[in-house]
Amino acid sequence: MAVPCCAAMDAAVLAEVNGEAINKDALQKRIMAIHRNKPQIRPEEGAGRIEVMEIVEEMIDELLIIQDAYRLELDRSADFIKNIESFVTTQSVIRLRKEVVLAKINISDQDILNYFKEHYEKDGPTPEGMFEKVEARIKKNLRKEKEKELSDNFISALRKQADIWIDRDLINLLDPEKDYTGKKSVVASVKGDMIPLDSFLYDMKQASQKRARMFALLKDNEQLEKMQNDLKKEILDSLITYKLIEQEALKRNYAKDSLFMNKVKKLKEKLLINEFKAKTIYPLIIPTKNELTQYYEDHIDDFKKGYEVWFKDMIFKTRKDAEKALKELKQGASFEFLAVQVSEKWTPRQKVVWVNVDSFSPVIRKELNRLKAGEISEVIADNRQYKIFKLKGKRGGEPIEFSRVVDSLKKIVGQKNFDKMLSKYLAELRDVSTIRINKKALKFIEEKYRQKLPEETKTQVSP
Repeated sequence: MAVPCCAAMDAAVLAEVNGEAINKDALQKRIMAIHRNKPQIRPEEGAGRIEVMEIVEEMIDELLIIQDAYRLELDRSADFIKNIESFVTTQSVIRLRKEVVLAKINISDQDILNYFKEHYEKDGPTPEGMFEKVEARIKKNLRKEKEKELSDNFISALRKQADIWIDRDLINLLDPEKDYTGKKSVVASVKGDMIPLDSFLYDMKQASQKRARMFALLKDNEQLEKMQNDLKKEILDSLITYKLIEQEALKRNYAKDSLFMNKVKKLKEKLLINEFKAKTIYPLIIPTKNELTQYYEDHIDDFKKGYEVWFKDMIFKTRKDAEKALKELKQGASFEFLAVQVSEKWTPRQKVVWVNVDSFSPVIRKELNRLKAGEISEVIADNRQYKIFKLKGKRGGEPIEFSRVVDSLKKIVGQKNFDKMLSKYLAELRDVSTIRINKKALKFIEEKYRQKLPEETKTQVSP
């Protein structure tokens, strides 16, 4: 429930949801993400402009969902905890690699020169300009060599300090081509941390499948056995190495770092939103057969084959040019005017020409199927060309049987049910929540993006 503010809010706080703040920095990051994912959206005027208030409303909805997900204890499920632990481990390993390997790589000009002399000048002087030509390649090779050296040394040091146990009798018995069940479930342990048999078997089967052709060519059984034993040793060494690295990474407790903690927090929020939708909304939106039938009958024109279309199109040689044109169209440019300027082929038709949709390639037909009159397609890659269509009209055609489109209907009706149910749930959460919006701070940001505040919002704003 929205309440008026009794005192001015902090300028950096754009909104509060049940006491939790949405700050200016979070909004800026969201806007930057929008620009990255949808470059056609601009802060200036135009069809693709950014609506700051809409973004803040979306952030409020997300925070309401996260708060309710915590209330429902969705963060305590085994899968959720496992996902977070896996993320922390992976990020810790990445941080460790940067710290003990990548940060210590230093390639000097002298190193590059020495490499050049050793590998390129060993048989005499090289042609003029050769050094400049290969300098970048040499530096890349030296980085790889140094990275491997530092990694090997670091892993070797970890192994010397580690208490490692291996069930060699079990390892020797395992065959990549067989499935195993039984009491034994561990092939090794590293400082008390177990390496499950399942993990070893999975990696062994994957590696064995990649080498299946090589193994099939071997007629000597002893040679085959040796190669399989080498493969098992390689897999086990890899699992032990990664376990050692995981342990060392977690021991350094990078998770206490504020930036690291923020990454984990963001992941938790993302997972909680997904969990909320999966466990709270999705079970309520599964469409019934009556709903599918009703939608099919009400939208029969969307499920036809052999219909005719009236259209205009643009054709480009490169995707880059096509994407540029699509961006301008989404910003409000006239299709006909722009086509004259940029399309490789453009023939204005003096009269309406209807074309059977079946005459198009499958990829174009699929796009035309989803378009309604007046809509513009995405960029379509078709026969070494890139095309953009504007659908002017559809007519005729025979309805596709219900049984053949039932899967598509489930997706369409399910999505509509989901949107309706989520909106209803969010409305109920808003009714029982305290939401405040900092009108003054938002006005400042919207002016920056040359926007106007909406005349009405769903929540009351502070004076």
